[in-house]
Amino acid sequence: MLAEERRERILEMLGQQGRVIAADLAQRFATSEDTIRRDLRDLDLAGKLRRVHGGAVRRTGMGPDFRERVATDPVRKRALALAAAALIRPEDILLIDAGSTNLALARLLEDGQATAIITNCPHIAVATGHFSRTEVIMLGGTVAAGTGSVRGARTLRALADIRADLCFIGACGLDPAFGLGVWESEDAVLKQAMIYASHRTACAVTTEKLTQTAPFKVADLAGLHHIILEADAPADLVTRLRAGAEAPDVRIAAPEAGQ
Repeated sequence: MLAEERRERILEMLGQQGRVIAADLAQRFATSEDTIRRDLRDLDLAGKLRRVHGGAVRRTGMGPDFRERVATDPVRKRALALAAAALIRPEDILLIDAGSTNLALARLLEDGQATAIITNCPHIAVATGHFSRTEVIMLGGTVAAGTGSVRGARTLRALADIRADLCFIGACGLDPAFGLGVWESEDAVLKQAMIYASHRTACAVTTEKLTQTAPFKVADLAGLHHIILEADAPADLVTRLRAGAEAPDVRIAAPEAGQ
């Protein structure tokens, strides 16, 4: 295989998985790790990925943007959203993080289902902005189009003055050992602030994210109260997520018709 073809394949895998491991690539392409490291170095210099210890991750803005993610697997995300909505009580003040599954949740909510909705996602604010019985609060900050969120110093200052009942946090990867992770360090800081600002935290995760370890940790499993998974989540992973005295409440979403 020519170097150019191999590098194109590496970028395809990175687009699908978000992270690649040098040792795995060497085995897959039947070449040495030194060759793979040179590939990753050259692709990094070309601005097509970011090298990390042992492999590479997508650069900021790489991979599907928010609009593409919203259009992907809407039936699966609606099933997760329905299970997540069952956690909400009428007196709750909700803090809803940006994310395509969380947007699906927002679109399911009814006026009066919660006391207030606070969000860092303009799309979620628009989806619920017509409510009259539920107050909708949009956090300020700098718009990050790729993640569909606002973030930055203004967002963090606003979160410091908030105590929500329930936070729905977004994730790029969830690993039983590593915990909840994301691709960007700034995004990790924002999500940590959202968790700190909430009494309870829930995370709805599509199955492919259970095989991804994103490089920047948001929280250990003990920092999450509820995890909502799809019906096809691997049984061994579900068992590991439920293990331990501080394990979160793990719920399995019922599949919707058409799944």
